[in-house]
Amino acid sequence: MISLKSIRNRFSPLLLGACLSCAGPHVAPTTAQEAKPLVGTSKVNQFTFPNGLKLLVVEDHSSPTFAYQTWFRVGSRDEILGKTGLAHLFEHMMFKATTQHPEGEFDRLLEAAGAEGENAFTSRDYTAYVQELPKDKLELIASLEADRMVHLALTETAFKTELEVVQNERRYRTENNPDGTMYQDLFGLAFKTHPYHWPVIGYQEDLNKMALGDAISFYRTYYSPNHATVVVVGDVSPTHVRDVISKFYGQLVATNTPSHAIPAEAAQTAARGEKTKLNIQIDKLLMGYHVPPISSSDMPAIDVFEEILSGGKSSRLYRALVDKGIASGVDTDDIDDKDPTLFIINANLQKGKHAALAQAVIANEIQKLKKELVGDEELQRAKNKITFDFYESLSNNSAKAHFLGKYESLTGDFENGVLEQQHVQSVNAAEVMAVAKKYFPTENRTVVSASPKGRKHK
Repeated sequence: MISLKSIRNRFSPLLLGACLSCAGPHVAPTTAQEAKPLVGTSKVNQFTFPNGLKLLVVEDHSSPTFAYQTWFRVGSRDEILGKTGLAHLFEHMMFKATTQHPEGEFDRLLEAAGAEGENAFTSRDYTAYVQELPKDKLELIASLEADRMVHLALTETAFKTELEVVQNERRYRTENNPDGTMYQDLFGLAFKTHPYHWPVIGYQEDLNKMALGDAISFYRTYYSPNHATVVVVGDVSPTHVRDVISKFYGQLVATNTPSHAIPAEAAQTAARGEKTKLNIQIDKLLMGYHVPPISSSDMPAIDVFEEILSGGKSSRLYRALVDKGIASGVDTDDIDDKDPTLFIINANLQKGKHAALAQAVIANEIQKLKKELVGDEELQRAKNKITFDFYESLSNNSAKAHFLGKYESLTGDFENGVLEQQHVQSVNAAEVMAVAKKYFPTENRTVVSASPKGRKHK
């Protein structure tokens, strides 16, 4: 993640994009769709501007604040081998100086305005910038975000500073972190052609040879209004937000993105595995199964399958691994990507227990779900838990904005996320069995296991 404490320095700016000094006249959006329901009485107002910028607004007066999030539809998926890590690097670069604001002023202005939760994050498919502010600070944040969307001062000094930060972050999170190392190995083994093959943070050798020109090209290609969605949730009026966004973003120019065909990953036809030795005290296990993208109609059934398998202390894997003293913890993650991705099961073994044992137990529990229909009580409990977690996860402005930005970025319409949750309640036992058979055969599995250095593998 980014560091919000910057060192102010002098720079020779590289001018990019249109001038924002006067923000430009009001430009009406080309489309304003009818508000769509989110949860409860919350409705999402959607606007699209002539330059391609999308705007989602949810009015909620329960607190005199609002969340403001900018989601760019670019992530490590959009990189090429040899230049990996650019998307994440730009998460850092976006907090440097612009042609209108010297380094450090962005953070200083937001801190003075009472902003909370300022952050940024990069995934395989998107990069997002988030804040929450008092209700009267909408023009301030809109002006600052519109400014850095096109006016970064991309200098050699700023580039080298942030590149060094990212290189150190990679050493900390991947090279010197067992979990980071194993996740990199798992995706590298499971994907042979698709860019999910490489880690979001990039490869060290690519970071080492990266140049300022690479950053400039990436910025000019992907940081523009037609690649972005602004999400505003809180004590605001949708029409006022529309007018403010139009004022500060309306004159920004869309860019033509060069065609970049994402290679499809061929179906995996044989199980893959890797055993490694790491500086750890206990065995660790990662198992990945190829599953469809987040937009798939199978996703509600996969959600229920996941909850039954690993959702809390009553789940099958918890009872089979943790309650039996084989593992200290077991969980699943990473199944919400734009393209076909991995359903990941991870387990930390108890001291003296081996990853091979946990792998066999997990495979056995999956096999049961292929052969035996889930009982009504267990099925309904899983669906109720998913629905409860969904509503609980939308309990504040920032969480609602995150949900909207994520699904809008990954599927093209936030409503797909709402529909997925609604369809969970109609999933039946036969559908759970069907996805178990379809996506969890042995030949579709990739396994990375690690044991302590100095001990023989089992």
